Amino acid sequence: MKALFSTQRTSRQLFLLVLLIAIGSLLSSLFGLGLFQLICGTSTGMEQHPDMMRLFQFITAVGTFLLPALLTAWLCSDQPKAYLGLNGIPDGRLVILVVAGMILLNPVISLTSMLNESMQLPAWAAPLENWMRQQEDLALHFTNLLIEGEGISPLFTNLIVIALTAAVCEEFLFRGTLQQIIGRWTTNQHAVVWICAILFSAFHLQFYGFIPRMILGAYFGYLIIWTRNIWLPVLAHFFNNAVSVIAMSDSEWKESEWVSGKISDAHLWPYIGMAILALIGFAFIIRYIRKLSIDA
Repeated sequence: MKALFSTQRTSRQLFLLVLLIAIGSLLSSLFGLGLFQLICGTSTGMEQHPDMMRLFQFITAVGTFLLPALLTAWLCSDQPKAYLGLNGIPDGRLVILVVAGMILLNPVISLTSMLNESMQLPAWAAPLENWMRQQEDLALHFTNLLIEGEGISPLFTNLIVIALTAAVCEEFLFRGTLQQIIGRWTTNQHAVVWICAILFSAFHLQFYGFIPRMILGAYFGYLIIWTRNIWLPVLAHFFNNAVSVIAMSDSEWKESEWVSGKISDAHLWPYIGMAILALIGFAFIIRYIRKLSIDA
């Protein structure tokens, strides 16, 4: 079975990936629901059991993202490790630069998030806008249910499930596998990165955070192209998620301008100035990441 699809057309490899995602999502969801009913019974809903929700999230993430990515790499390449970018532990200097890049990119992400959240569609698209709002509210409700809980134990579990598991599973799928398949259609690496970033953001069905998530996806995509190591976009993704989990776990931090993204008019222009300076610093970080990757 190894490399069985390696000589197949790009469209067939893409169909294989989509099919494996659909099967993995269905089977993992059924397994997670069955496990919940076995442990908690049928008399209560999952929303009343945050720990089971986290376990369900873990199971479905592995089944929907990670396993299809691993199977696709196995079926589409005779060197699945190289296909996925599993090239060992990255250089420590690159690790520091990637995290610094995430920190410097954050003000830009916050500003684009503000712009995205203020988006309004024309009157004729009101049904679509209502559906988008419902998806956003549903995602926020689900996130709050996962985050709730005081103490070290819920925080540690959320860091494992929401930050680490999501980072590994989503990066293996979107940057490790999907980016490889789309890269067979065109030699334009920028097109490959941005197509995957758009699909990555759209997959979350959170349209009022579409632009900042797309920018993050592009950063992750360029990282694997420059460094040829999947663990660096995983690290950047984990860092972004972990900061969000920690911030949202504290009621005071959660409502602050820097976390909520709702920056007051009095702080807007200073924040824009800080974002411009951070973007300049980010450009220097990118330059050094590329230089270290070439020298490696």
